[in-house]
Amino acid sequence: MEKRDKIFFPNLNGVRAIAAFMVVISHIELTKREFHYPMAQFFHILGMGSIGVSIFFSLSGFLITYLLLEEKKYFNKVDFKDFYVRRILRIWPLYFLVIIVGFFIYPGIVSVKPLLLSVFFLPNIAFTLSLLPAIFDPIWSVGIEEQFYIFHPHFFRIKKNQHILYALILFIVLFFIAFAVIKHLHTQNIALNQFFYFARYDDMMIGAIVAVIYFNTKNKTFDFVFQRAFNSLFNKYVQILLLVVFVAFVVLSLHINIPQGDIVLALLSGLLIANLCETSTSVFSLDYKPLQFIGRISYGIYLLHKFPLLLVVYLVNKYIGTQSLLLQNIIIYAATFVAAIGLAAASYYGYERYFLLLKKRFQKISNNSV
Repeated sequence: MEKRDKIFFPNLNGVRAIAAFMVVISHIELTKREFHYPMAQFFHILGMGSIGVSIFFSLSGFLITYLLLEEKKYFNKVDFKDFYVRRILRIWPLYFLVIIVGFFIYPGIVSVKPLLLSVFFLPNIAFTLSLLPAIFDPIWSVGIEEQFYIFHPHFFRIKKNQHILYALILFIVLFFIAFAVIKHLHTQNIALNQFFYFARYDDMMIGAIVAVIYFNTKNKTFDFVFQRAFNSLFNKYVQILLLVVFVAFVVLSLHINIPQGDIVLALLSGLLIANLCETSTSVFSLDYKPLQFIGRISYGIYLLHKFPLLLVVYLVNKYIGTQSLLLQNIIIYAATFVAAIGLAAASYYGYERYFLLLKKRFQKISNNSV
């Protein structure tokens, strides 16, 4: 079947790069705390990890949904077999490599329960129960994405885009209701509440909803009551206001714990992502070669960065200690970022790329390597 021309949103790799860096910075500070080093004091930097994950989830829901809508538009259906093969070839190779290394090589903690949960893409449960070794616990979010991919494409069996939008909205409403009911009935069950918190399908679904509305902006197929309001987001003054609100909310989130703040972040991220997709009207750009490169290998950075991070902090602790806090931080940050980028690049070009080339055979719409 003939393929469409490549759909490429050049700014989105920049979004991935920023989100990945936020997670790495958060984990650097967390690891410093575990080694009893002083942490950054100017704001609660640990929260950057959660913010970065919310951005990742919103972006994932947005881009997957938009591409499925494109496939449905040009081929009148979604090929579910090809969809799942693409997801397998993109996610599984590095995911299972990390599991093999983490459980059997380093740190080599072979515990049957978290191993089985991870193998069957339920690492979020192992993470909630504090069963995953910290060095590779970022895999929890990959499990959430894989669970999301099980059911999300089946919304596109619905013929009309308008009804797809309503179904997505209904899903998120029901998810919120279920979360509220369980929280009310099991207020003292911390593990259960944590499980629902880390089941961030709502973040991805918000990105998906934004994608449907944005797709309708470019390919109008139905009348949406808030479509005109949504389209105003592409006005340069509204974009600036949206960016200011996003930055302000991020800063506020780093100072105080905002209940369900990830939902607001996912929404603001989704709206900014839609703006970034419209390069002709966007007042800001992330289309720079370094960000493109970092975004391209961001999956590897996200999953692998804790391995060099722990090594760097261990060596700094052994050979430098706390003699100079400034030197300590410079070395930890510089060495961790260089090592994480180098390791992720080696993984991408020496391992993942083979599977990504295979993945292209199953693409109906050529795209930003999701």
